[in-house]
Amino acid sequence: MKKIAISLCIISLVLYPLFGSVNDTIRLDEVIVTGSMPKVNLRNLPMSISVVTESQIEARKDNSLLPLLNEEVPGLFITQRGVMGYGVAGGAAGAMSIRGIGGAPTAGVLVLIDGHPQYMGLMGHPLADSYQSMMTERVEVVRGPASVLYGSNAMGGVINIISKQQKQDGIHNSARLMYGSYNSLSAEVASGGKHGKLSTTLNLGYN
Repeated sequence: MKKIAISLCIISLVLYPLFGSVNDTIRLDEVIVTGSMPKVNLRNLPMSISVVTESQIEARKDNSLLPLLNEEVPGLFITQRGVMGYGVAGGAAGAMSIRGIGGAPTAGVLVLIDGHPQYMGLMGHPLADSYQSMMTERVEVVRGPASVLYGSNAMGGVINIISKQQKQDGIHNSARLMYGSYNSLSAEVASGGKHGKLSTTLNLGYN
């Protein structure tokens, strides 16, 4: 009888911590961590941001956005090589860099159009010459690392091109024609339509 009592005591001592540990478990509330991008005042941001406004774009009278961004945004360098302007291919065209980071067409500087990444295009990178000024409302440039919000492609910074939106129902057309020295000709036509929630935009340019 003594042996049975001792055995029961030993078993109870072994099992007690197990039951105690189950009862002592604390259930924590679920925590969701996400990188958000709310609209905030430019003065309250902890990073360097440049905004090229619609009035600046229209005053430039240039079909392409790249020359304007190269002049107006501190720390942004866009090189031009070849007879086709800023071009589309590495080694034969220009490259973008912000504060010395970038240079390759697909590395360092992330280009967005209305917040959507432009990862792919001809030769596997965005077609920079296709960024037309008549279609652009403004351009926001983050000068410095922004990988927390935008991923590893934004180590140098982010260029976010905000396109013009049709605000009224109907069809709206605009055109621009420029003639310069050495018989240089530049033309651009834009047409947009809106019906309810559906809107379309078409842009054609010639240099």
